[in-house]
Amino acid sequence: MPMRLSGLMSGMDTESIVAQLVETRKAKVTKAVKAQKSLKYKQDAWKDLNKKILNLYNKSLNNMRFESSFVKKTTKVSNSSVVSVITGENAMNSVQTLKVDQLAKTGFLTGGKIELADWAKDSEVTGNTTLGDLGLIAGENANMTISFGKESGKGDEFISVTANTTINSFVASLREAGLTVNFDESNGRIYMASKQSGAAQDFNIVATNVAGMEALSALKLNYNSPTIKDVNGNAATRVQSLLDSYNNSLAQQKSLGDTLKKYADRIDKILEADSAGFKTEDLFDADGNLSITDDQLKKVEGAISDIVKEAEKNKEPNVVKDLKGWTDSWKKSVAAIKNVTDKYGDYLKKDSNGNILLDADGKASWDETQDIRAKVVQDITDEIAKQNSFAQTLENAKKPDATAAEIAAANALGAPHKTDGADSRITLNGVAYTSSRNTFEVNGLTLTVNATTNENEEVTITTEDDVSGVYDMIKSFIKEYSTLINEMDKLYNADSAKGYEPLTDEEKEAMSDSAIEEWEDKIKDAVLRKDSTLGTFASEMKRIMMEGVEVNGKRMYLSNFGIGTLNYFKAADNEKNAYHIDGDPDDESTSGNPDKLKSMIANDPDTVVSFFTQLSKNLYDKMFDMMKGVEGVSSSMTAYEDKRMQSDYDDYTVKIKELEKKLADYEDKWYAKFAAMETALAKMQNNASAVTSLLGG
Repeated sequence: MPMRLSGLMSGMDTESIVAQLVETRKAKVTKAVKAQKSLKYKQDAWKDLNKKILNLYNKSLNNMRFESSFVKKTTKVSNSSVVSVITGENAMNSVQTLKVDQLAKTGFLTGGKIELADWAKDSEVTGNTTLGDLGLIAGENANMTISFGKESGKGDEFISVTANTTINSFVASLREAGLTVNFDESNGRIYMASKQSGAAQDFNIVATNVAGMEALSALKLNYNSPTIKDVNGNAATRVQSLLDSYNNSLAQQKSLGDTLKKYADRIDKILEADSAGFKTEDLFDADGNLSITDDQLKKVEGAISDIVKEAEKNKEPNVVKDLKGWTDSWKKSVAAIKNVTDKYGDYLKKDSNGNILLDADGKASWDETQDIRAKVVQDITDEIAKQNSFAQTLENAKKPDATAAEIAAANALGAPHKTDGADSRITLNGVAYTSSRNTFEVNGLTLTVNATTNENEEVTITTEDDVSGVYDMIKSFIKEYSTLINEMDKLYNADSAKGYEPLTDEEKEAMSDSAIEEWEDKIKDAVLRKDSTLGTFASEMKRIMMEGVEVNGKRMYLSNFGIGTLNYFKAADNEKNAYHIDGDPDDESTSGNPDKLKSMIANDPDTVVSFFTQLSKNLYDKMFDMMKGVEGVSSSMTAYEDKRMQSDYDDYTVKIKELEKKLADYEDKWYAKFAAMETALAKMQNNASAVTSLLGG
């Protein structure tokens, strides 16, 4: 708003004069604003009411117009802890007997507690622990096969691991193969299960070579008795694998010795400071091979650890790469060589002093291949016997009549335990059924079994018409209809708000908040009073409900089912068109009357279904016809003229802007006139002053 300085010459209160002059025209703007607010109140009232109308239309009416909605069954069981039942539409009224012989099981393998090899005992088993850390010999691939049940949709899956495979990598391979698998570090066990329950979804994991057998044993998954078909063939592979492991370890030890020499100066400084009593050069024999005692290894390990920490701090990645993990690598190589020499050292080529001979490349070889193969064959045979004994111990503990000693023997092994996948079995009315799950669908009933029955126990399953279900559905519809019609009547018959108009901002400033709220509520409550659209819609709904329908050639009404409105003088205002059900325990007005509706549902269900489906369809169709929408007037599924109201609201917005502009122009015109007057008076005063000055005044 521009700043105006007026009345300086004339002394007139120009602001008040202009305000009075524009007041009449400002009333036109105020009238339009109030009319738009009244329309907004009406739109909001209709939007709220339309939601409730659609709720009745889309839910209760839409459901009740179909006979299938009245086909309700209920099933009771004599022992709900054994079985739960879902009753379908096609279930037959009957009394049946059930025995649950067996529950379905998911194939589940709980691995034994994994243990590290002797050389790694000071470490912890983690997901990054390798199979070599568990004692698997390096070199030969460890092979195994996972076989799945015929209905799993999967064939046999082949898995191959090595001494460098980590537990996490092995678990990932099992998951990829189709099992649910987890390694629990806190318990040190691998857990695996088939994807679904049932015998045909079960799985088994078996070794297909000796290394595979040893890998499963190291991972504590050796629940199966191993069967290696071709011992001699596996022996030949095993012999070469053992030699490769030995030679690889020799080569690794040479490389580790070279690394130690490379950092000898830095290591020796720490050894000297620690008074170790030896230098790096003292750790090598005459042939240049690293030969280190356990006590020396501890000192060297400490020195290397200090160097690695310093290198990490000083950002020397090559040093870290060379030395980090050096001690573990040395221990592994020692363990691998010891594994071979302890069992098969006599078969390695030796000189006259019993020293193992190495060729120019620093590799060893077997002296008598046939002899070593025979030895390996015997070792494999012994291992199989050992594993069979292991498996048999587990099987003994699984027997129903297992002794305490047999169970204790199995527990002492820290052994894996396999639960085979199994189908559930029930006997219903003397007929046996099986399922891969604990759920059965039989003749419209969905049975979920939770426990087996005792030897002489039978569960009784009783299916019958659900009288309460049908009653509750009708009761819900009657209640929803009555609530809606009561609200319609209340809105239509509201007290007049004559003399009340929406408040302007200026008017609100002169009133308290409570007075404003009371004023506006009075207007809003009466906004649909005597609304013709509302009156027509409510009247048509009442007519449909009152006129009844024809059932088997006879005209029937809601009253035939014990449903009616209250006495005119007994019903509260605006509740005279609401319906009440005789015998309804939740209705104080009719709870003492005989329950005719529930009786008819139980004794004459066909009549009940025929009447209420027709009545619901009639009301549904009439409401659709009144809400189908008219182009330019109302939207589809709307009970009021929403489009026309919105158009009127938008027209008011345009009109108000135009009136406000005209008012501003009119106000500016008067200010301009008074400004011109002030200017003229100023000139006159100046001229008068000049004349007075000339006359010597």
